[in-house]
Amino acid sequence: MSNALAQSGVAVLGGDQRQLLVAETMLERAAWVKTYGLAPVSDRPRLYPVSSIKEAVSDARVIILPISGADGKGMVKTSEPVEVNLGEEFWNAIGEQTLIITGSFPHCLKEKAAQLGIRVFEYAECDEIAIPNAVPTAEGAIQLMMEKTAFTVQDARCLLLGYGRVAQALAERLVAWGAKVEVAARNPAQLARAEDLGCTTIALSVLADHVASAEVIFNTIPALIVTEEILSRMKPGTLIIDLASAPGGVDFPAAEKFRITALLALGLPGKVAPLTAGRILAAQLPGLIEQELKK
Repeated sequence: MSNALAQSGVAVLGGDQRQLLVAETMLERAAWVKTYGLAPVSDRPRLYPVSSIKEAVSDARVIILPISGADGKGMVKTSEPVEVNLGEEFWNAIGEQTLIITGSFPHCLKEKAAQLGIRVFEYAECDEIAIPNAVPTAEGAIQLMMEKTAFTVQDARCLLLGYGRVAQALAERLVAWGAKVEVAARNPAQLARAEDLGCTTIALSVLADHVASAEVIFNTIPALIVTEEILSRMKPGTLIIDLASAPGGVDFPAAEKFRITALLALGLPGKVAPLTAGRILAAQLPGLIEQELKK
């Protein structure tokens, strides 16, 4: 990695087992790694669990947050009973040359960083991360389906909204298990790929005419697609698994009104396959960080 990182340090804040693997991997490339709000780390030279966010980020060249980033109030998810808050103490302790690495960051925090001249790199949509992460997301979605329904995947009538990375991985597995899969998307090329896989397809514009026949609906579109009107066309008992980033693409109050079970299933890789998800991050993040530091 770059000389700048080799001679300085990395702070890893919050997260779960995935962040622990990232911290251990970064130790191979940085002068030191400090962790805060992370489960107990292995006893290794130059790997330091610390007791405050200020101690963690002071003099760090790179700050790595979980893939979930932080909420609008600056709160970071942790695996420890401590609060990781990107408040004034955090911003006052970091320098202009600091690089913040995270999956996604709220607009208000990106504005704050920009005002201070601090760079933020969001990696959740990078192919190096998103493509392999689609597999545990798809497997987790099918696991949820099996837990929440009283029928088999085989012959289940499944409707997928969108046909990006996650939906493609999901469709492949559902088809392999014998589900009857229909895909709704805007992009003709995506619909063609879905048809090649053996799915039936529809244009997203006619979604309302097709939801009544679905037993399980998987949404991957990060926009309000499943509106009250769409929900009113569904049969009571339909299961919706929303895989889109928060706040999802479903009118959840309306779903409850129509007796539709709608689940916002965020962070599935870390929940169903934390070891695999952690290995993906540990393998790909160092290279992405190196590219950013060279800019």
